[in-house]
Formats: sequence, C-alpha cells, structure tokens
Amino acid sequence: MNANTWNAPKSKRRLLMVVDDDAHRRAFHAKLLQRFEYRVCTASNAEDALDMIASEPPALIIAELDLPGMSGLDLLSRIQQEPRTADIPVIALAANRDQRAEIRCLRAGFSAFLGTPVGLEELYRTIQTAIEPVTRASLRVRTQMPVIVDNAPLDGVKGECALVISEHGMYIRTLKPHPPNARLAVQISVKGRTIAADAVVLYSHRLNEGNIGEPGMGIKFARIAPRDQEFLRLYIHDEIAQQ
Repeated sequence: MNANTWNAPKSKRRLLMVVDDDAHRRAFHAKLLQRFEYRVCTASNAEDALDMIASEPPALIIAELDLPGMSGLDLLSRIQQEPRTADIPVIALAANRDQRAEIRCLRAGFSAFLGTPVGLEELYRTIQTAIEPVTRASLRVRTQMPVIVDNAPLDGVKGECALVISEHGMYIRTLKPHPPNARLAVQISVKGRTIAADAVVLYSHRLNEGNIGEPGMGIKFARIAPRDQEFLRLYIHDEIAQQ
C-alpha cells in the first residue's frame, strides 16, 4: 500500500490509452482502468491514437492488433520510431490467445499480450508489471466503510472510515492515526458480514502533514481468516466490475 498513490489527486495519476475499434470493448476497458485509478484516453484507430500521443504521451498503451487501416503492429512500429515515445510500454490486445501471435508480438516489442475477454486481475497485474515501480499484489476499491479499531468505532461524523480496501489491508482515514508498526485489531462489516483481523500499521500521517490530502494510516492484515480474505477479494472484484 502506498499513501501517495491512494490519496493522489486525479491530475497526478498516470494517463493510459486504449486503442480499439470495438466501441463496447473500448469503453469497458477504459472503465476498468479508471477504476484502477488511472486517467484514461481512448481512440478507435491508430491514426487518432498517434495524434493524441503527440499531444500528451501516455504512460502505457493497450492496442487491439486488428485495427482498421494501420494495424496494432504498425502503431507499435511508429511509436518505437519516435525518441519521445519509444519507451512507452504497449500491450497487445487480440481476439484470441494464439501462441504464435503472442510470440510474434513479444518479439516485435509489445510489453505483453492479452487475449479477450481479459480477466480483471490479469489486466490489473499486467499494467502493474508494465509501469509501476512497486507492483501491488491485489485489487483495491475506494469506499467509505465504518471501521472499529481496538474495539472503538471511529467517528463517522468527522469522516473517519476505511477509505480504500484490498484483501490484504486498507487505508483508514482518521484524525488520530496510530504510529508505524503499531498493532491493531480492526473490524468492518461488508455486505452484512462482520470481518475481524489483526493488523499492523505500515505508515501514518496527520492532517496537513506532508503533501498527502487524507490524514490516516495504511494498515496490513497480519492475521485474517482465509474465508474472510476470500470474501473480501470477491467483493472487491465485483465492486470494480459492476460499478
């Protein structure tokens, strides 16, 4: 968990591009990337994508191979030819998982090859691997979930709550964060199910401390029942896919 990432303003988030002539698939993938908390731009063909890249190079591009006119492979070649864009990772998106096509794409310089439909966690991990210096192991979702810390409910009137949650931990917005390495007992209610865990504080900061907007603490679950952790994983998966 990284406080700077969890609390970063939208203007600071990385820009990703989706290039796909299928409007439904393009919109669906763009929606998922936004829920991964990236900024997103889209194009229906390679020519429009190149115009947009010239204006603001994205951190990563996901491009359908079978584009009208200029193909995804041709788009990659054009990107590689320009010093300003040559280092942008490009992920190939294909209608099937043909092994020969995958080998050809990776040899051409694509950073990864994904067949459609793309699994939610597969897409997330592929993007993490391609552009994040520290990759996260699991999906997370923003929320405003009441939380109990050491048997004391936090003050929801003051905005204290679980602000971001993953199956491995959460970011708790609180005006009185515990110091790093502190051990806590936390409890939340998810869809009527009470989940309790022992946790350790990874980092914390107070109001107006540093350049991070939300006061609070990032915690990692040190002990949680496997069935509760799996319940959280499925809940987060559903929240991202269905929002």
